[in-house]
Order: sequence, then structure tokens, then C-alpha cells
Amino acid sequence: MANWRANAALLVVTLAAGTASGASVTPSGPEVAENLLRIELHLDRPMAGALDMSHVTLLDSAGTPIPDAFLDLPLLDRSGRNVTLLLHPGRIKTGVGPNVALGPALRSGQSVTLRIDDPQLGRPFAQHWQVTPPLRERIDPQQWTVQTVRRSGRQTLRVIAPAALDGDAVEAIAVQGPDGRRVAGVAMLTAGEREWQFTPKQNWRPGAHLLRIHPRLEDPQGNRLCSAFEQAEQSAKRCEDDGKLAFIIE
Repeated sequence: MANWRANAALLVVTLAAGTASGASVTPSGPEVAENLLRIELHLDRPMAGALDMSHVTLLDSAGTPIPDAFLDLPLLDRSGRNVTLLLHPGRIKTGVGPNVALGPALRSGQSVTLRIDDPQLGRPFAQHWQVTPPLRERIDPQQWTVQTVRRSGRQTLRVIAPAALDGDAVEAIAVQGPDGRRVAGVAMLTAGEREWQFTPKQNWRPGAHLLRIHPRLEDPQGNRLCSAFEQAEQSAKRCEDDGKLAFIIE
């Protein structure tokens, strides 16, 4: 399973310069949790330079900028197309100084708007979300629902999670067949990153299958398979064990 492990990348955002019409965002659903840690933006070609965080704003439901919502640390990947926006973790973790002094940047029951007007985008970009209660539990694949398929066909397998996964979860999940080998096919995330879909290249074979989940899989709140973001010493805890979820094709 080493190959599929290597395919799981760090959580990133994709931005392309010059055309806001080609922009998308993850979380892409209508809601985000109060303890949202990462926002992922997606455009279709590389930016010319680093994203200027002075042009990145979170607005509350009244249209007022939320102060100190982000770290001034946009993470641009080597391609120039991927940027990660990090909300201030100190405002997320309960009892930490900024959380006590300022409270969370997002508040359950309100709505927020992400606005980016960096000139590199060509025109302003905006995304709206409703804020829901915080999600403070580790990711548990046993809570996922696998809508099984029938053998002798290439029906799309659907795996539904109770909450959104990070945008790169598409490459962090694999299917292991009855022979113990990875099933080749094409995966995608839908339904606001709550649903992982997989279409095999060849017909499904009958027998016991496993979903194999890379241990570095996270959700937009920074929760992992082995620990929640707010768990004590979470940053020092190493997630080494794959997540597994068994299903049978008859």
C-alpha cells in the first residue's frame, strides 16, 4: 500500500491568477464549523506571487471585518497554484490566550463571508458560509456510510462522512480488494467534501473489501484519525496507523 500512501498530500489551497471566474473554494458546502482551521481556495492557473493577506478578509454577518482572524502566513506550494489560509489557531483552542482575550473568530449561528481582492485574481472573490457548532472529535471512519455496489459492474462506490473532510481527502482514501491489492480507479469528493466517490477501472469483484485511510487525513478543523485538534499535545502525536472500514461486495 506504499503507493497510495505516497499520494496523500499536505492540505492545500489552489489559487489561479487573473480569473476569479475560475475560482472555487473548500470547504465548498454552505456550512463551516466554528473551529474551522483551514480554508482552501481553488483557481485554474498559478499566481504570479504570494497572496497578499492584507487583501484577505473574513466579514461577519453585519459585513464588518473580523479582526485577527488569519495568521499572516499564506502557504504557497511549488507550483504557484496552491495556497493554504490558516485561521488563527490560538483563537480556536479553548483556554488559550487569544481564545480567552478575543474569543473564536467564527461564532456558531452567524454567517461569514470570505473576501479576497488581491489584484492578482483579476476581480474580487467571495464565498459565504453559515457557522455551525464546533467539531472537536477525531475522525472516525466507523461513522462513515458505505453504499455498497454489485459485482460484475463498474458502479460508483459512495462513502458518506458525517462531516466535511479536507479537500485532499480524495487522494488519502483507497480501496483494497479481496486479493489484498489496491483497486485501480478514479476518485472524487462531492457534496461539500462529505462524500468520497470511487469508480473502478474494471468490474467490481465479489468478496471482502477494505477502505484504507491514510493516517494523515484531516478535516478542515485539523482533527485527525488518531486525535482531535484540541487534544493535549496533539501536534506532537504521530498518526501512524491506517484507518480501515470493511465492506462486502456480493
